[in-house]
Amino acid sequence: MTRDRPTLSVIGGGLGAGKSTLIAGLLARPDMAKTGVVVNEFGAFGVDDLLLSAAAPKTSLALLQNGCICCRPGNDLSEVVRNMITAAETPLRRILVETSGVADLSAVIARIGADHALRALVRLDAAVAVVDATAPDDARPEHLAAADRIVLSKTDLVPASRAEEIRRNLAGMNPTAPLFDAAALPGPDELFNAGLIDSATGAVQPNRWLRATGTVHVHDKDAIRSWVIEFAPQRWTVLTEQIARMSRAAGSALLRLKGIVVDRDDPRPLAIQMVRDQIYRPVRLTPETGGGVSRIVVIARAPAAPAIEAFAARLGAAPVHHKE
Repeated sequence: MTRDRPTLSVIGGGLGAGKSTLIAGLLARPDMAKTGVVVNEFGAFGVDDLLLSAAAPKTSLALLQNGCICCRPGNDLSEVVRNMITAAETPLRRILVETSGVADLSAVIARIGADHALRALVRLDAAVAVVDATAPDDARPEHLAAADRIVLSKTDLVPASRAEEIRRNLAGMNPTAPLFDAAALPGPDELFNAGLIDSATGAVQPNRWLRATGTVHVHDKDAIRSWVIEFAPQRWTVLTEQIARMSRAAGSALLRLKGIVVDRDDPRPLAIQMVRDQIYRPVRLTPETGGGVSRIVVIARAPAAPAIEAFAARLGAAPVHHKE
């Protein structure tokens, strides 16, 4: 495979969480050249785009105003991205979308997944949730559940013991997402490149994308839980019916599902992904991928537990044991 489209990563977080500061620090790095940034402001007047423009005057910047990407009508984002790609003097390597402080990261990712015009222009990469260490309870559970990466900001403003406690809590809510400290400013290869396709080589990277190990287990923290379900090969047609049945039963409590599944009728495993009720088109992988075992990661609110546990049982997986 080759990199024929720029990657698109979404950076979400509450008002004042430190999204713009993180992006400005990243744009100052030489290895962030060929990056475009789209800033989504809820109000009619943009501020973050002005700050980013001052920090990185050579960066391609665009502003989406008056509403969140996740709920505004039309396809404004795909048009902005198309214009940004067309106007770039050199081909863009990546595009970052900074959500408004009131946006729901999982809803933004679902909206992007449903925008076929946008997905023809870019390859969806990382969903990054920024959490303010001085106000960690302001972080929406949906942000954390949807995230491929979590960045903890303002750790210098809280005691070290408090910062460590917050890190443990965040890791419990989404154990599949690597956690970074904004003060250390992770590089783009660490913070991004979370998609199924390696952004540098174009090769498939299923293990890095899925980040799931073990058999059936569940991490329990507050209202958000994450399950890792490991099971034997299934017929794809049967598995799709089981996923649809689980999704209907879980309803809006289902936040994210992704996995590598082995198809009994085809030697090529499938990479599958859902964000909320938005189902991405499955991708066939090479026969050796996955080692002959299917793994699915499910992140959902606690009310979805019966539907997910019944789904695991129908797949013949071991009983789900809640972490004490």
